Amino acid sequence: MNRSDRLIKTVCCLLVFAFSLTAWQPLSAKGAGAVINAKSGMAAQPPRIVETLYPTDDIVIADIVATEAPYYADATGAADCTQAIQRAIDDCYAAGGGTVFLPAGTYRVTGSLHIKSFVTLRGDWQDPDKGNAYGTVISAEVPSIYNNLPALINIGGSAGAMGLTVYYPEQDIDHVKPYPYTFYVPGSGAGFMLQSIINCTVINGYKGLAACLDNSGHEMMTVENFKGTFLCRAATAYNQSDVGTWKNVSISPKYWANAGRRSAPLEKIKVYTRANAIGLTLGDLEWTQFANLKIDACKWGLHLVKGKRIEFAGALYNAVITNCNIGILADAIDERWGMVLANSRVCGSENAIVNNTLGVIKMAGVQLEGGPLAGKVQISSFSRLKQVIKAVFGKPRQTARYMNDCTDLSAFTADYAAAPHKPTAELFVLNADKTGAQDVSAKLQALLNAAAGTGGVVYLPAGRYKLEQSIEVPAGVELRGSSSVATRDQGGLSLGTVIYACFGLNAASPDSDTAQITLRKNAGVRGIRFVYPGNSCVKPGALGQVLPCSYLIRGAGSGVYAVNTAIAAAYNGIDFRGCDNHFIAKLVSCCYNNAVIAGNCEGGIIQGCLQNGTVMSRNGLGLPDWVDEGTQMFPYLFNAVTRVNTEYIKLVNAKDETVFNCFAYGVKTLVILDGSENTLAFNIGADNAGGTMLVAKGGSATVVNMMRWNGASYSNQGTKLAIYNRLTIDDRTEKTVKS
Repeated sequence: MNRSDRLIKTVCCLLVFAFSLTAWQPLSAKGAGAVINAKSGMAAQPPRIVETLYPTDDIVIADIVATEAPYYADATGAADCTQAIQRAIDDCYAAGGGTVFLPAGTYRVTGSLHIKSFVTLRGDWQDPDKGNAYGTVISAEVPSIYNNLPALINIGGSAGAMGLTVYYPEQDIDHVKPYPYTFYVPGSGAGFMLQSIINCTVINGYKGLAACLDNSGHEMMTVENFKGTFLCRAATAYNQSDVGTWKNVSISPKYWANAGRRSAPLEKIKVYTRANAIGLTLGDLEWTQFANLKIDACKWGLHLVKGKRIEFAGALYNAVITNCNIGILADAIDERWGMVLANSRVCGSENAIVNNTLGVIKMAGVQLEGGPLAGKVQISSFSRLKQVIKAVFGKPRQTARYMNDCTDLSAFTADYAAAPHKPTAELFVLNADKTGAQDVSAKLQALLNAAAGTGGVVYLPAGRYKLEQSIEVPAGVELRGSSSVATRDQGGLSLGTVIYACFGLNAASPDSDTAQITLRKNAGVRGIRFVYPGNSCVKPGALGQVLPCSYLIRGAGSGVYAVNTAIAAAYNGIDFRGCDNHFIAKLVSCCYNNAVIAGNCEGGIIQGCLQNGTVMSRNGLGLPDWVDEGTQMFPYLFNAVTRVNTEYIKLVNAKDETVFNCFAYGVKTLVILDGSENTLAFNIGADNAGGTMLVAKGGSATVVNMMRWNGASYSNQGTKLAIYNRLTIDDRTEKTVKS
């Protein structure tokens, strides 16, 4: 870039910055004031609502706005913002976690950013499928090198990159330059679990997103609305244990081609990506769940490679892979399991799928186009493969496995853009004890009551809050914690917003007694972790003795929701019976009896949820007599309590419920369907279950992509039930169920 170009850029960026100062406005909270960050010694900004240029599913609450004092990140693209943004992240972390907001503008970054645990770096995001103004743009002016690392943006555990668009100004389609990965999950330590990349675009990336390229590991990585053009690899991931979820991922040359003044010619991009780019490179991911995945114009759409610990096993639903040389290339699959692919389309001009392993690629409702299947091919005896493959096949060789049920599943899909009720832009900040020592029930209820008149958000900044009394959230009000993304306690580290639930223990009628929190119509809970400190499963000499308690959260009207919540040591979790159009997303739990129940309602969605006893053991709360993962987890928790008692999701007389991308470890039953009509469940899994994975009694249901480790896959008493793509260890040939 010559001097005159730089001058023009600077003048234009100054105009953009001036516009951005008026385009977004912070809305101050009721009674909020400046506070001092004791650890950093800097004046912290009060939490506030920020209005964005582009629509969001939630109200954006910023704990720090990085363009303001004392950070002054330059939104014109002229000055280097790397240190300013990093200082804002560091101060947010020191204050206990929260959200650092970058208003719409261009931010020049010349080095690596590290988003620490329990912090979200959030921008103003325009969906690139709806326009090319973009909002918050990170101008990545980093050295061009072939190395994978250092990445531009590194993401810790319970941390997130959200609403960011990244552009590489020195990239040139005629002279392609290599760069390290844009987003990276290093894993391990406080970065081990639940990293989020949400609403992020990479306009002209070389390498997009990666996880654990070295010998580290990670769990529960969450990728949603990740879009972009990538010249080498869109994503590469290794060594994930507890299940991650990917939703709404789109990889295509169009994003750079449609980038306005930042664009390159579409045909040139296509020629390059068809010759050089790989969509997703996946190593040892355990049961990762993909929904609504689109990959276009790559050399290979999906490449399954040898892992560092094991091999890939996972589930894909609504995957569309088009205009690739090879749609799916499998060089390594966990041969005990395989992978499941459903309601999808795979196109490869050379080969739709190449399977070079002995693992099964099990398909249902998959349309295969272009070149033939290849590798060590065996056509399953129950498959009617010819009906869906539009290519002329060569003679198959008899070793590897493809299995395809050709039933048309196109009618069975989810609303991937669904979101719960959005409250009004009014903010009420709780000022109460944040150590967990004092009961804050009265103060919290008073603030909730104050919000009832206008609706809005009652915000609990990072800290620990004790509730000894029941709480009611009025209609249209959201009870909100400090995180913009899903969080869980990390091993030895528990920042963010935590509520100690102390009400309802030892309930006489745990199914019906008053809940700790009651949600009225269109009310919800977001960004909070709940723990029952008085209900540990560890009692010396008394295995399996936990206290029954009422539900933690109960809905009392339509439109109720729980998003980005965690629950530990609850007997019962969420009760949304009688609540039409309820919404649950990213619930991370360890519940002793039941995590979620819904019934006598219509149109609910449960997505991206996980239950595991590690939610109990991995924390830094310092609670007495708490479960130790190494010595007590199995005898005191799994074997004595959850594998015997926990019915994870129960749907009783529900109608049109959708459940997807959900997993549980060590429960009795994953899903119970009792008289529920037209249930759709896909991408579900259960590991080390104590009983039958799916129990169906009456009603009707369609279940697709169902993975388990042990036990029976289902029982059926009078349900009109269809199950496609069942998969269990060492028994990959379980047939379709239609009754």
